[in-house]
Amino acid sequence: MVTSLSLAISYPTLAAAPHMFINAYKNALAIAVETDYSFPQADKVKEFLADPSKFVVEAAPAAVAGGAAHAATKEDEKHDEPAEESDDDMGFGLFD
Repeated sequence: MVTSLSLAISYPTLAAAPHMFINAYKNALAIAVETDYSFPQADKVKEFLADPSKFVVEAAPAAVAGGAAHAATKEDEKHDEPAEESDDDMGFGLFD
């Protein structure tokens, strides 16, 4: 509650200070992206916005493929085990 009130009235408190700094950074970044003004962090964001494909991680597809193979192995193991019926509800509904 203190943070919300402090942010609403722009009164700096220990709880609101991190939020105020982040909001100020976001505002400066938005100005830098729309204008020719630049600073090191804004350059990284501008570079990403210009060509997002340069930031694609090449190891990610291998990890996803490995995860899919692992999931397929788990599915095969599931089909080998006999199906067990759950007797947790014993045929009763929630309000029966």
